[in-house]
Amino acid sequence: MGVLTRTEGGRRYRRHHRLARSQRAVVSVVGALLALLVFFALFGIFVTQYVPLWMNDNEAMYSSNIQASFAELKQNIDLQAELGGPQVLSVPFPLASQGIPLFAAPTTATLNYIPHTQGVYASVKMQYGPGGQPNFVYNQSLGTVQMSIPNRYFPPQQFIYENDAVIQAQGDTQQVVAYPPLLSINTSGNFQTVSLTVVQLYGNATQVVSTGTEEVYSHFGSFTSFPSNGSLSAPNTPFTVTVTFGTLHPCAWATFLNRTLATSGLPASAWTLTPHTCVAALSSSVPVKIVFSAVTSFNLFVATSTIVTGVGEI
Repeated sequence: MGVLTRTEGGRRYRRHHRLARSQRAVVSVVGALLALLVFFALFGIFVTQYVPLWMNDNEAMYSSNIQASFAELKQNIDLQAELGGPQVLSVPFPLASQGIPLFAAPTTATLNYIPHTQGVYASVKMQYGPGGQPNFVYNQSLGTVQMSIPNRYFPPQQFIYENDAVIQAQGDTQQVVAYPPLLSINTSGNFQTVSLTVVQLYGNATQVVSTGTEEVYSHFGSFTSFPSNGSLSAPNTPFTVTVTFGTLHPCAWATFLNRTLATSGLPASAWTLTPHTCVAALSSSVPVKIVFSAVTSFNLFVATSTIVTGVGEI
């Protein structure tokens, strides 16, 4: 707005001039552009900074929830084997993380159940088996429950229930046994006792991809024991037992078993582990072998369970 000043008879007069219509339009356009610039700046900060942080938290929480579901599945199967029931137990598995409305879709996982997973097996060879039977051998192909989470902001995760262990993996060498199998090693004087539980899963192979929650049921099958105290003519005399796990996750198994054996109290000369450090599977089965050279008692337990996924599929 312009101001014009003039003097008449010792008095001053000011005249105010309104801006031209074109000038007012320019001011309106500039104001609108500045508002848009502020909006896009804030929007850009939200998309590039807050959305990744928010989704990282969502996917990290989702991975923790899946780990808890696998832990509960293992707990259910162990409980059924130990008590002979309940006949059926279930665990909910969420199949998608939380998303951000309008900005980021949920991360969807894939759940697979494979009753006879190629390359996954357990083999136990006892110099003396139950009742002193020489050269006892047990071989069994094993099933697995697997979930793959292709996270976009948090590192991608894979969870596997295999031979009563829950494995968490981020590739071939970043693997850990999150929840260990039922393996007990006790020493008392000259007596060395080892107990091992092998879990075999039955049922129909299943793959589930969804944004909801899937129920995974474990149906108790059987629980059998194969105890041995060595030679029938000389019980409690040290004998040899060889345990081999065929696995697609040798890094997790080798690291876990090496740590367990090293802290078990067994003399270093009483066992060997091959491989004894993390090795990459490179999508092929790798045997992880333990040789107990001087146990006085070995208890092999075999539990079976049928896995069913989906509501109404019991």
